[in-house]
Amino acid sequence: MMRPAGMHAEAMSMMLQTTAMMMRACAEECSMHAEMAEHCRLCAKTCLAAAEACDDLRMAMTPA
Repeated sequence: MMRPAGMHAEAMSMMLQTTAMMMRACAEECSMHAEMAEHCRLCAKTCLAAAEACDDLRMAMTPA
């Protein structure tokens, strides 16, 4: 997104949406193991935060 030539907004939006979906899938899987393993709990929490960051960035890209 930081390329000097600019970005293709639609492609970047789709990449962010896809990444957020992947992060939520990871969080869901890790949440199933969170009570047994601390690293799974931390992974789930981090993946959810990453998904939210992708959503926030995608919404910020949308023209008003």
